[in-house]
Amino acid sequence: MKYHQLRAFLSVAEQGSIRAAARSLHLSQAALTKALKELEQHLGVPLVLRTARGVQLTAFGQQLRIRAQLMVTEMRRAEDDIAQMKGAANGSVSVAVTPAAAISVLPEAYRAFRREMPNARVSFIEGFPGVALPRLRDGTLDFVVAVIVPEHLGPEFDHAELYESRSVVVARRDHPLSHCTSLAELAGAEWLLNPSPESSTRALLDFFDELGLPAPQRVIECPSFVIARGLLCGSDAIAAMPAPLVDHSWAGEGLVVLPVTDRLPAISVGVVTRRDSPLTPAASLFVDCLQHAARQRKKS
Repeated sequence: MKYHQLRAFLSVAEQGSIRAAARSLHLSQAALTKALKELEQHLGVPLVLRTARGVQLTAFGQQLRIRAQLMVTEMRRAEDDIAQMKGAANGSVSVAVTPAAAISVLPEAYRAFRREMPNARVSFIEGFPGVALPRLRDGTLDFVVAVIVPEHLGPEFDHAELYESRSVVVARRDHPLSHCTSLAELAGAEWLLNPSPESSTRALLDFFDELGLPAPQRVIECPSFVIARGLLCGSDAIAAMPAPLVDHSWAGEGLVVLPVTDRLPAISVGVVTRRDSPLTPAASLFVDCLQHAARQRKKS
């Protein structure tokens, strides 16, 4: 299997058509089709089915896609490693970042990273565990900055804490439950929760259990801060959020912290990496910049 063949296959799998895949790779359709056929001949199995509605992966193709993504990503990282050892400063970093870190340590870390690697390619997505960890697992991301319960992480991941924060319960300003002072009064409310088992939701549910309270039954699963914020401001939903996030002028606008006296569990914002894949020099530098920004944050 060759690099260009795997890239062609993955592009077809992602785009769903030969034409779109060729366009995304800046190739002719004939060149992409040739690479795909060569890969099928090498493996001795059909990888895609061409239909009137586009291209669909066969069972063989679906299985290959899992490994191919890792292979292509690792090859790209190997190229970055060698290029940076030769003195190049134009590597690439793909990171998922939780909103709590995005408004606190990320800006300073990014500025420091850019001073060292002004030409590096950088890609960010929102870093809720349920969305980010599968992409870290398949090699799409270099690392994840997320609110994580480390003991709930899979064995394929490593975790290094950046900083610890506390959670508060929030709702819109005129919420009918805005006067409540205990979780017992809020158990029957509609809660916005992150569905990922590695997220801080698990710690919150465990805390309900410690207090002898039933877990919330009216739940909106929402791994997106933008959607969550819209629902919080425009409905009767409530949520537990990192306090610094609510303190931010934009993130906390229209929301109030409920005067709950039950002290919610502390949350850990940390860097999650794949145990079997060393970071490239660019990704390692970015992690160093994040750690330095987190230390400066603790001092301030």
